[in-house]
Amino acid sequence: MNPRVLICDDKNFEALEYRQILESRKIKVLQVFSNGHDLLDWVRKHPKEADVVLLDIIMPVVDGYAAFHELRRLAPELKVIFISVENSAPLIKTVLSMGALDFITRPIKRDALAERVLKALSRL
Repeated sequence: MNPRVLICDDKNFEALEYRQILESRKIKVLQVFSNGHDLLDWVRKHPKEADVVLLDIIMPVVDGYAAFHELRRLAPELKVIFISVENSAPLIKTVLSMGALDFITRPIKRDALAERVLKALSRL
């Protein structure tokens, strides 16, 4: 299986770092977005092309929560892994109960990112 990942994070440096980490592990990054609006537009046009989304919570235009709710409707089979500096137990519990597959807190360890994405993909 060739895993296909989308990255949505308004912090360009981090988004590019995630891409580099994943691609070095032969995980295909289809697209990188800086806000949820652009991510949702892409998913509407390509509803079945991606397997996993790495999704930041705090972003301009459309934040991660709003994007997540719309993704559940547009592409319910798409796996979502939230990434955020926000790491309170209630927040993590909430997004997981909403259907997110995982929650990774920043700063991210290189190996941990790839391992968590691969673990998510093994559940496909």
